[in-house]
Amino acid sequence: MVSVPAIVVLITGSLFWEKAMKGIYVGLLVLAVSSHALGDAYVRLGYAYSDFRSQDMAIKHDGYDQITMENYDPGGDELIVLSAGYFVTPHFRAELALDLGLGDADTDQVTYTRNDSVTGTVTAEVYSRVFMVNGYFHFRDAQAGGFFDPYIGGGLGLAVNRFEAVSTRIPTTSATINDSDDTDWAIRLGGGLMYWFTDHISTDLSIYYLDAGSVTTEDRAFKEGVSVPFAEGMELDLESFNYSLALLYRF
Repeated sequence: MVSVPAIVVLITGSLFWEKAMKGIYVGLLVLAVSSHALGDAYVRLGYAYSDFRSQDMAIKHDGYDQITMENYDPGGDELIVLSAGYFVTPHFRAELALDLGLGDADTDQVTYTRNDSVTGTVTAEVYSRVFMVNGYFHFRDAQAGGFFDPYIGGGLGLAVNRFEAVSTRIPTTSATINDSDDTDWAIRLGGGLMYWFTDHISTDLSIYYLDAGSVTTEDRAFKEGVSVPFAEGMELDLESFNYSLALLYRF
């Protein structure tokens, strides 16, 4: 005859084993789902070059006629592009991206006008650091080794814009302006072409338009040790066409 303690031990052991097996099944299910989900996730590392749009700006002094600065070209900037995302469907992926402008110094010849016109230069470093939420539509219905994969997309985010080491020079005088930064909304539109070397690794070339908002200088310049007040700072719009080469790894 089986004793009562033995029966209790058997029942307890059976319940424990049943719960353990359920835990194993749940763990395997979670692992399977996680593995499938991770298989659609990716990371992307790239290099890009921004070509900024030329524009006119104005310098406004209290009590004096406005000075216009015509055809100022901020030049270009190199970017490091970091992103992580997910292929929601074979045709659609979403990502979080961080574009880190490196800040290249550039000198540009401009025309200053206040009644008369005079040729001068502007030297500055202009760049943006942009955090974006992007979405892309892929024309192919699968991503696999040996295939080209064209796509288009866009995004919305925030940009921290910098206007640094600003100095202006005309034949008779020169001035510097303190560094400035502004945070603004950013919009991105563009497309590209991926090539999948394997089911997990691809490279892509892309071109996209980026409107990173604007940045305004401080309302004060420094000329030969003298502080010169502006009625308001110079506003620079940061619009660019960006050309990017990137490597993507899908888990």
